[in-house]
Amino acid sequence: MNKLLLLCCGFFSMTSFVSAYNLEEQRELYSQVIVLQEQGEWERAQKKVALIPEYPLTYLLEFQSIKAHFAVNNAAVVQSFINNNPKRSLSLDLERDYLRFLAKNHAWKEFLNFYPQLPNSSDLKCNYFQAKISQGKTKEIWPEFKKTWLTGSSLAPACDSVIAVYRDNNSLSETLVWQRFSLAYQRHSPALMRYLITWMEGDNRSLATQLYGLYKNPKGLLSSELFKSREQDSFVFLQTSIKRLARVDLDAAMDLFNIYEKKIPFTAFESQALKKYFALRVLLYDEEGQLPWLDKALASLNDDGLFELRLRYAIKLDNWKDIEYWLNALPQRLQKKDKWIYWQARVLENKQQQTQADKLYLKIAGQRRYYSFLAAQKLGLDYQLNAKLVSEKSNSLKMMKADLAHIGELVFQKRNALLKREWHALLNNNDTNTQLQLGLYAYQKDWAHLSVMASINSKSWDALNIRFPEVKPSLFANTANQYQLEPTYIYALARQESAFDEYAKSRVGASGYMQLMPATAKETAQMIGMKDYNDQAQLTEGAINVQLGTAYFEMLLKRYSGNRILATAAYNAGPHRVDSWKGKAGQSLEMDSWIETIPYKETRNYVKNVLAYNVIYQHILDKSREFFNKKELNTRY
Repeated sequence: MNKLLLLCCGFFSMTSFVSAYNLEEQRELYSQVIVLQEQGEWERAQKKVALIPEYPLTYLLEFQSIKAHFAVNNAAVVQSFINNNPKRSLSLDLERDYLRFLAKNHAWKEFLNFYPQLPNSSDLKCNYFQAKISQGKTKEIWPEFKKTWLTGSSLAPACDSVIAVYRDNNSLSETLVWQRFSLAYQRHSPALMRYLITWMEGDNRSLATQLYGLYKNPKGLLSSELFKSREQDSFVFLQTSIKRLARVDLDAAMDLFNIYEKKIPFTAFESQALKKYFALRVLLYDEEGQLPWLDKALASLNDDGLFELRLRYAIKLDNWKDIEYWLNALPQRLQKKDKWIYWQARVLENKQQQTQADKLYLKIAGQRRYYSFLAAQKLGLDYQLNAKLVSEKSNSLKMMKADLAHIGELVFQKRNALLKREWHALLNNNDTNTQLQLGLYAYQKDWAHLSVMASINSKSWDALNIRFPEVKPSLFANTANQYQLEPTYIYALARQESAFDEYAKSRVGASGYMQLMPATAKETAQMIGMKDYNDQAQLTEGAINVQLGTAYFEMLLKRYSGNRILATAAYNAGPHRVDSWKGKAGQSLEMDSWIETIPYKETRNYVKNVLAYNVIYQHILDKSREFFNKKELNTRY
């Protein structure tokens, strides 16, 4: 073990040392150590680390030091860290990082000594296979590698050398290559298909090349000779090929399906799967010419999702006779859902049977849901919130003082990704009642996104004080007032977008409370003359994010003449999509019908949630409650 690591271990074993520094001084020392580590001043850094052994985040400094000084012979140091921090998510990270270090250095003996079992991650699995092969265990691990090989996706680069070994000893037979080619075809992995073709010879290569050409040009299926009988090796590709054809020419795919049904019948499972796929294409892509077929086939398909899509399609066409028919055709388990009870009432209302309609509205009006609020507004009733507020129980978190100090320092040091992982782990390691108390603690500390996480993790939907926290009241209120908007609606948007995580970042790059895309933020800043905004990193600054998000929403409201429904849909899906969804002349819909038939499920649920959340925040902020205003109710969409 090198000198620095000995020094490191020595400092971190001083558990009896009591820090002479207060919390503020420990934080300052922690920050100094980070700077020294970044500069490579490891010995100076370790001397300062020794001064703060009880600071909750000192283990992060140890983690960085160990990672920076990985060596083939220091497994004991790594294992010591893992043993000393069994509940910390970074222990798993360190374990994986060390295994990758050993693999990179071909230290296969040390790899297996440190981790003798098969890892879970795909790259480390192949490192494990490499280690075993180095010990002459090629045959022993072949069954496990065979499972790894049989995938329709590309394998990690670490698998290349293992593949080479089994290819050289002829374990990877033509049959296994063909099986993987079939999986790649089903998983839509053309690059992998091309790669596997280079492995093949003779008839297999010729057939795979033809199938690849068919994959690239699905219409070639109409004249293909590859599927004349089930005995052909190519026949297993037919189902996927017909689905590929359906994506470019549904009518042709369905005609071909019928031809094959007569000549070489599909199995019941294959036939059902293809019919469901056709039905989905009909409903999602407005293939009205195939509606008669769909309506005959739907009952036999026994698919709840398709039934609901068909009903939404009737709503989209504003065909009340069809809406009533498909409501009655729904399986009983679906008819009992709030949304379809609401639409049963709407059918009765449309038939001027108001008394019967009101009975159904009353049946669902007492809940805290989108359809319940719609029903309550129809009846002129108060919106029911049914809140069960979480109250503090003395000493309930007494034994969690160290855990909460740890979370608090992660918040202070803005270790946001790690914070979520650790908070999630803390919630999962405790029962529901403790999770609620943790949520309340987070709420009281103004860690809004952590309180929301606690409500979700514990499935405590009625715990409104932790599920819908009042975050930075002056910021949200002042910004909303600046743009003459209701603070409750901006709260609702932020709650839906980020659950009040100031540092949230989506996979596509949206950031902050209101999940703004950099391009949208830049354009909005220019339009409102915000000169202070010049870097997308500023989107994690709450005040800037809320102002830009509110200003952008206000612009959308102006675009749609103050209509919150259209503006909210556009905030999620973009105004160009919303413009394309609006009904053309003579095809407009009522408000609830338009929302119900928004093509994107994500946007449809988004709009419903924001509208319902607005009512909840009206209650929390003690504002007069209104679900939809008269203009929104009376507009045709």
